[in-house]
Amino acid sequence: MKMKSILGASILVLAVLVCGCTTTNAQNTVAAATPEIPNLVVPNLVGNWTGTMKGYDYGTGFNDYAGYTMTLAVLEQQDRVFAGEISFTAPNGTQVWGVTPCAGVIGRDGKAITIIENEGGYSSGSLIAPDEMEIIYADGREPFSIAIDSLKKN
Repeated sequence: MKMKSILGASILVLAVLVCGCTTTNAQNTVAAATPEIPNLVVPNLVGNWTGTMKGYDYGTGFNDYAGYTMTLAVLEQQDRVFAGEISFTAPNGTQVWGVTPCAGVIGRDGKAITIIENEGGYSSGSLIAPDEMEIIYADGREPFSIAIDSLKKN
C-alpha cells in the first residue's frame, strides 16, 4: 500500500512538472544564455560588395537603375555582426546619393543577412555563395521604395 502511495505521488508530481503547472517568480528567473551554434562557420563579409538594383519607387514606378552600381563596403565584423557603408555610383562614375552608414547581422544559418541603414531603410536577404548575396531593400518613408540588390564580393 505504501508503495502505491509513493508511486501515485510521484506520478502526480511528474504530471505537474510536465504540464507546466508550476509557477516561478519573475524576479528570480534567469535568462538562458544564447546557445552555441554547432558547426556554424561564420562567413567573412569584410570587403566591397558591388552589383545592380531593380525596384519600385512610389510616384516614379518600376526602375532598373540602368548603369548604376551599388557598393556595400563591409568595414568591420565581429562574429555574426558587421558594420560598413553603402554608396551608389552613376553610369558616368560619379557617386550619387551620398554614403550611408549601415550595420547588419548574419543569421543563425550562416546565410541569412539583415541590414539596417542610418536614417531609414533596411534590407534582408541571403548569401547565395561565399562571394554572392541577394538582398531586398525596403524603405517605408514617403515616397516608399523597394528593390532587389544583387551583389558580388570584389
